[in-house]
Amino acid sequence: MTDDVDAARALLASRRCVVLDFDGPVTRLLPGEEYLRVTEGAREIALSRGVPLDDELAGQADHVQLLRLVARRDPAAGRAVERWCTARELAAARSAAPFPGVAAFVTACQARGTAVAVVTNNAPTAVAEVLARGGAPLAPLPVHGRDPEALDRLKPAPALVLDALRDVGVGPEEAVMVGDSPSDVEAAAAAGLPCLGLSPSSARRTELRAAGAVAAVPDLAALLPAPF
Repeated sequence: MTDDVDAARALLASRRCVVLDFDGPVTRLLPGEEYLRVTEGAREIALSRGVPLDDELAGQADHVQLLRLVARRDPAAGRAVERWCTARELAAARSAAPFPGVAAFVTACQARGTAVAVVTNNAPTAVAEVLARGGAPLAPLPVHGRDPEALDRLKPAPALVLDALRDVGVGPEEAVMVGDSPSDVEAAAAAGLPCLGLSPSSARRTELRAAGAVAAVPDLAALLPAPF
């Protein structure tokens, strides 16, 4: 893992913007088995709206990826599922807090002149509530999140990542993404960015590297202190 940490730190030191995924790197919005319960509720709503249960929908464990698939098949059903997901995410945000080390990472980036923008498939209102609980420097971070009227822009599409780059005013060659899922790696690649994988699980880190992550480390704290 030492090689991965060194590679990640070197890449971060060369970039003017960090595009930071929210759920995973910053907090666990739906901890434990709660994410599965939210996904199952979303699936039930889709079925009640007449969306056929194919193998892809049946096997999806991530509620936002399920939402993306449902919206592609039936936009009206997708809007209903999105409302359900937003309500569950807002409820979860009331008790979620940023992980230790996130504020230190953001502070260190900003001290070097590196901008940080948050990109998420979650409802931006839920994300903003969690960031506010972290105080400065997290509360002011720009958030590019789910738009109920544009669910085709969810990761792994690159749209939200590109929005973040435009907001900061940098090109893909000046930025790096940090994410915890293969869809983050895919979105970054589609936007022209390298991606650093983040997971406490060694098996997951292996999966992220296989998906194309430049390096994979356990958490943001692993990227401190050097070279910041």
